[in-house]
Amino acid sequence: MKKKLLFILLLTSAFFSFAKDNVSTFPETGETLLLNKDWIARQAEYVMIDGSVLSSGKHDFLKWMPATVPGTVLTTLLNNGLIPSPYYGMNNNLIPDIFHTGNDFYTYWFVNQFTLPGMPDGRRLWLNFRGINYKAEIFLNGKRISTTTHEGMFIRRSYDITNAIKSGKNTLAILVSPPDISGEDNNGQAGDGQIARNNTMQCTAGWDWVAAVRDRNTGIWDQVSLTTTGNIRLMYPQVITKVPGIRTPDGKQADATVNVNVEVENLTDKTQNVTVSYEEEKLRQTTKVQLAPHEKRIVNLPASIIKNPRLWWPVNMGKPELYNITLTVTDGGSDISDKQNVRFGIREITSEKDPATGGRKFYINGQKIFIRGGNYIVSDWMLQLSPERYRTEIRFLADMNLNMLRLWGGAIPGRPEFYDVCDDLGMLVFQDLPISGDGNGAWVDPKKKDSQERRQQYPDNHKLFIESIIDEIKMLRNHPSLAIWCGGNEWAAPDDIAQKLHNEIFPKLDTRYLAPYSTDTLFTRNTIGGNGDGPYNIQEPEYFFSTLSSPFNPELGSVGMPEAATLRRFMDEADFNDFPKAADTKYNPVWEYHKYLPYGEFVERYATPKTTEEFCNIAQLLNYEQYRALMESWGSKMWSWYTGMFIWKIQNPWTALRGQMYDWYLDVNACYYGVRSGGEPLHVQYNYHTMQVEVVNTTTADLNKCTVRARIYQLDGKMIQDQEQKNVDLKANTTKALFAMEQPAQLQGTYFLRLQLLDGTKVISENTYWLTTKTKNYTDMQRMPMSGAEVLANIEKKNNGFSATINVKAKDKISFFNRVSVINQKTGESILPVFYSDNYFTVFPGEEKKVTLDFASNLPKENIKIVVKSWNDKEDCCKMIW
Repeated sequence: MKKKLLFILLLTSAFFSFAKDNVSTFPETGETLLLNKDWIARQAEYVMIDGSVLSSGKHDFLKWMPATVPGTVLTTLLNNGLIPSPYYGMNNNLIPDIFHTGNDFYTYWFVNQFTLPGMPDGRRLWLNFRGINYKAEIFLNGKRISTTTHEGMFIRRSYDITNAIKSGKNTLAILVSPPDISGEDNNGQAGDGQIARNNTMQCTAGWDWVAAVRDRNTGIWDQVSLTTTGNIRLMYPQVITKVPGIRTPDGKQADATVNVNVEVENLTDKTQNVTVSYEEEKLRQTTKVQLAPHEKRIVNLPASIIKNPRLWWPVNMGKPELYNITLTVTDGGSDISDKQNVRFGIREITSEKDPATGGRKFYINGQKIFIRGGNYIVSDWMLQLSPERYRTEIRFLADMNLNMLRLWGGAIPGRPEFYDVCDDLGMLVFQDLPISGDGNGAWVDPKKKDSQERRQQYPDNHKLFIESIIDEIKMLRNHPSLAIWCGGNEWAAPDDIAQKLHNEIFPKLDTRYLAPYSTDTLFTRNTIGGNGDGPYNIQEPEYFFSTLSSPFNPELGSVGMPEAATLRRFMDEADFNDFPKAADTKYNPVWEYHKYLPYGEFVERYATPKTTEEFCNIAQLLNYEQYRALMESWGSKMWSWYTGMFIWKIQNPWTALRGQMYDWYLDVNACYYGVRSGGEPLHVQYNYHTMQVEVVNTTTADLNKCTVRARIYQLDGKMIQDQEQKNVDLKANTTKALFAMEQPAQLQGTYFLRLQLLDGTKVISENTYWLTTKTKNYTDMQRMPMSGAEVLANIEKKNNGFSATINVKAKDKISFFNRVSVINQKTGESILPVFYSDNYFTVFPGEEKKVTLDFASNLPKENIKIVVKSWNDKEDCCKMIW
């Protein structure tokens, strides 16, 4: 109680008078006017009037604060300086948790005042919400416009506000309350499981990779907008494309078929004769229908045959070509009543159970594709979402050579802006429905409040869940990147829901496959611990090559420490310096709280670190080795053992110490480049189990008459073995073992194996391995001689940022594991994000490595420093050329 009282006093002392009109023009037909500015908010306990009075325009809004919309209660409090950053240290424990405060504590009024001109004749104005968590009562200009309570995190609602709007100032007031049952954060997966009784994101109650969000993300978390129509309304258009046969990315294409349908609604009391049309480039299709009063009908337009279509292809297969159509409806005259623009790609995705492996096999435009995927949770823990951050993240993931993302069921469905970027960059998406085995009773769990049987009937409101899924399908189905639906994470929805989804809803609303759940036998065989996924922790590299995993594994991964610079961003110095030791069974509380996943004795194989920087440097070696071996092992057994896999996880939505290729600040680590290297479309690799050199081709084209070169170097840079195989041919989508690389008899200790795949003199793939003749002992790497490499950077201004080229030239020694970073010279902090052509790379004697990079920044060039830090050289600034 004392904590709650102190928090309330803090809030009330910080409130101030705030009110401002949001002046807007009336939205044009087909235009969306976002209401994302000039919101104010206040805790409902301190608002002593109801919504009708509050929205009447007569209230003065004293002691209200600026609000973040889209956003949550916590983002509003954070942006007003009323709570400490929950991303830092143990600050999250200083914020009252809803389980202890009760729902009233995080129930808030949100108000927006906007000015509009008078309503044009014959037009209707719609107020649209794309996501409120969890319940809302909505008032406009003294009237309650939500005739029933707006409920459910994952559902869109639109309200006809034509009769409530005024010419001039309008006052919108929304009372938002949290999920009905918040659940207790008891360090369980989804806490005590009660959060899953709601139709909301389950991970807000905490998981083994994230702390609980104290308000459970209560708020108007997604877009609020105004749109206008006439008396005939278009809704939920669907574009279905058919691409028969087996296609290749290049050359002239055979015909494809495009089918379009749209729901049309007559909003009047009279029968209406309407014309529905769409235009695509030079093509136009039209149909006429008669609608009874207030009738809704799905209208199918004539099919279109597209000659020589520009096809949509995933990452590393071809270009992700996109088309646009404009749908219109007129009500007997020439005036357009409503208009919608739809972007789509011409492609066809199919899948089947592979009889050879037992895994699920996917085809894109008839071409078989080996899935190298990653589990993506949500961009930000507190739902601070943006198209810009999405674009950075998907660009990272495409650069890592991943071709499919799994949107995990314990978080949120992908937002349209997320899918837009996936469409642009060719990233396929595996979309879970909001069900998770942990919350929904897949197993007995002593941390859960209810029995396994009771949890298997979650969520409580089945009707709302089904309604939400219908809306999700309609929102996302036109995105070409959406490849498959999955009924839940490691568990299916309750039987009545699952049957309705499989038998009625999906067959009617979408052409994509719906799998029951992520570890179902339609995806995989149950080969690991009975649940078909994992492992999740650090492994010997040879383990990945020698141990059969699930043939289509939805979750497997390893450690994922960020760089030391990242730790300094969210830890005090004392916590930063208290890094884990191999013998520790408990860790510093901040490391524990941020979900450190142990490296065990693996770090001490290289050295006993004396500082956190040394610990993190060794961790990066292990990160790189772990994830490259993981990716390479699946490539080694492509189509013989496996059809695909998804890394658990590729990113963290907060400042965690596990499962991430890049951190919450968008700084990359060595996991990123291990995945990138091991997942190259054309790749030469070392099999840690058989000690053979292999080549992998996951492209749609054959590889002919190439050369594979293998060289072994001592730590001092002396080459002691040189081996080649010429005229290597490799069919598309195949793997081939070439020759053995046994340990050199004359060496003792650590040595380097450098592999190259060449087309003529052009290097297609290059990989460096550090191996040892001693049992897991790499301590002699600490005595590598300094390389004395020359490092030169050329940096240029580019649009709103910079581009740079770095050249690292080795002399007679190896320059090992070079890490490039960009620094603000005045603050010493990293400039983020940066896109590198390569990182954590090695340069051999007499050779030169060129790396390009680009980043956004408005700093003057004199404030930018590029640093290259290698394993065997001291950190030094590049010589800069402007």
